[in-house]
Amino acid sequence: MDLSKSTSTEEYIERIYNPISEDLFIRYSDKLEGQSFYHTHNGYELYCLVDGTVNYYIDQQCYRIVPGTIIGISPGEYHRVEILENKVYKRFVINISSRYLDTHSTPHTNLAECFQKRSCNKPNIVVLTKEQTEELLELYNSLLDLKYKTGYGQDVTTSSYVLLLLVKVNLFFSNNEDIPIPNVMPPLVNRTIGYINEHLLESFSLEELSEELFYNGTYISRKFKSITGLSIQQYILRKRIYLAQNHLSSGKSVTESCILSGFSDYPNFSKAFKKYVGLSPKQYQLKILE
Repeated sequence: MDLSKSTSTEEYIERIYNPISEDLFIRYSDKLEGQSFYHTHNGYELYCLVDGTVNYYIDQQCYRIVPGTIIGISPGEYHRVEILENKVYKRFVINISSRYLDTHSTPHTNLAECFQKRSCNKPNIVVLTKEQTEELLELYNSLLDLKYKTGYGQDVTTSSYVLLLLVKVNLFFSNNEDIPIPNVMPPLVNRTIGYINEHLLESFSLEELSEELFYNGTYISRKFKSITGLSIQQYILRKRIYLAQNHLSSGKSVTESCILSGFSDYPNFSKAFKKYVGLSPKQYQLKILE
């Protein structure tokens, strides 16, 4: 079986990619709502755990986090949550578009720094003090109240609170002590994702993956899906389409983007891209470049 040639390009495509159509999307929840599998967004995500203990998976890493933990997720990063201990789970999440961050950043204040500045190739995670957590939650609650109001000044006030929150979060990331958080990702899944990332543009089979990792191919597939919620084929497909989006955004031709993203079959690429992104590769490129 060739893992790089998915036989089910339509399967789970909508599930893997969760696009955020708004510049700002603010929510609070006290339960797990869908997305219990690896998924990505087209914008940034600021996640704050309020209550509960969870395993937070980000690509090849998994961190057991506690209340007061903030995580910055960048566009295209796979992530998912696994609830632990009594199923208590409360969190605030803000999804922010790249356009919003670019518009409101200045030469002296890069609001995207808390997402982009990485230490040793690790995700951006910070554990706040009790006082910092309370300070942040006060801002989050103010934003939540504004979300359900209308009328004069609601949009400007919301944006003001978001900008203040982003400034505070960036300061938390830059000033807080870097406390090591152990990576509890199962080693086999870590190595599987690492191998896929290294060979993303190549054709390889489950047998080759098995020989490389010294495990039975069926066991690797089962273990991978138990952690990510996706098959290996689904994971590869999404990675390649995201890569194609980047190539198209940089001005490369559709054919070039297809080849540079590891697709050898253009009709299959075009079909999967349109199903996944909602536009044909050419339509997507024209929209982005405009």
